[in-house]
Amino acid sequence: MITLESPRTAKARPFARSAQFYDAARMTWANPDGTGKVDAPGAPSLGTVSVAGATKLFGASWKAIAKQARSDNAKFRSAPLAGTLTVATKTSFAPAASSNVVGVIPGTDPVLGKEVVVLSAHLDHIGITRPANGAKDGDALNNGALDNAIGIASLIEEAKRFTTSGKASKRTLIFLAVTGEEKGLVGSDYFTNHPTVPLANIVADVNLDMPILTYKFEDMVVFGAERSTLGPIVQTAVAAIGVGLSPDPMPEEGIFVRSDHFRFVQKGIPAVFLWPGQKGPGKAAVAYFMANNYHKPSDDLSQPILWDQGVRFVDANYRIAREIADGAERPVWNAGDYFGTLYKGPMGRAAAAK
Repeated sequence: MITLESPRTAKARPFARSAQFYDAARMTWANPDGTGKVDAPGAPSLGTVSVAGATKLFGASWKAIAKQARSDNAKFRSAPLAGTLTVATKTSFAPAASSNVVGVIPGTDPVLGKEVVVLSAHLDHIGITRPANGAKDGDALNNGALDNAIGIASLIEEAKRFTTSGKASKRTLIFLAVTGEEKGLVGSDYFTNHPTVPLANIVADVNLDMPILTYKFEDMVVFGAERSTLGPIVQTAVAAIGVGLSPDPMPEEGIFVRSDHFRFVQKGIPAVFLWPGQKGPGKAAVAYFMANNYHKPSDDLSQPILWDQGVRFVDANYRIAREIADGAERPVWNAGDYFGTLYKGPMGRAAAAK
């Protein structure tokens, strides 16, 4: 299969960036026989052709093809090309080991205790890369302080709050620190395909990933809350810490499908993922982090991290998890929700027409 880069994609992600990493190692989890998990059986990927390359390959007809490809109902007819393309590839496999870490607090309710609420965070970062541009000391170690040591610290703090609250939860809680998020959500993908509890018993995932805590946040953004009955739970929890909810400020980034909670969504399990919002100083702080520190060695403890904002972040997530863990009903997708329908999750009933 050859993927053709569309003009729209070319603007969002320059082809040169893709070409830079074409021969980089990929990672997935292994089957017992040593083979790797295959995302698209029977459809091997041969390569990606840029817009400029497609123009050379297809000639004058490329503009019409590209225009037609924008339609959901596009139909194409095969035609001979001027030349012949021969491609040879060579792939090798090398084993690597990296573990998920799972902690469990059993639920106390004789019925609800069989159900499970997962709190997740990824324990990996991108490791050692090229020295940062302009780094005089040649620093190439990507520390991952906010992405995602803060998320792991939040996971640990929430586990402490549940164990020291003096109130055991009705549902079982799993605190899941997953590996390989930066390699393509590998650890969470492995867990949801090899769960330590029956997958049908997992009722929700609350994910903790890269909260930017360099400013006093005045609102929160919750990816996925509007898609399920987790929405009202999130609204109440966020209001309890004195802030409101704001819509996704960068929908073009597709954040909802880019962190570990999405592996649960792909199994039909409702999930939410919180970030401090971008009201007040938030917009500038987030923009600065993404431009200067995201996936760079400078994501370290020299940043002006406000630890009291970490306490607020943990508080909001704890309240969400606590309500799910003690709620009378398991969360369900809102009637007709795209992801709930696509992945055949438990669906709420449509409201009766008046």
